Amino acid sequence: MNINLASIDTLSKSDEYTLIDSLKYPLITEKANELYKKNWYSFLVNKQMDKTSIKTAFEYLFKVKVVKVHTVNLPRRQRRVSRYIGYRPLYKKAIIKLAPTDSLDFFRMERTTLGI
Repeated sequence: MNINLASIDTLSKSDEYTLIDSLKYPLITEKANELYKKNWYSFLVNKQMDKTSIKTAFEYLFKVKVVKVHTVNLPRRQRRVSRYIGYRPLYKKAIIKLAPTDSLDFFRMERTTLGI
């Protein structure tokens, strides 16, 4: 799942779609909201991505400067519905710190200490 950093300006369409599909969606929780105020963003990403590919994808798609990337492999969880037992899928969570000059505004939220 590695994308060559030298050729990031000239990506093919299939590589661009790979980058788009690799970042699944932003994770919106109370803890992620607290990190949002400090310019950290949480995303669920493809399980095969490493930190450098996450950084490359994020910088390419959102046109921002990434300072730091932390990753957490979330465990598979068992779920039961009636008598059937199933499992929730495996995910990798990426917590991304942006440069102080950059920010993303997903929900038109302002960074206040009250969170309103």
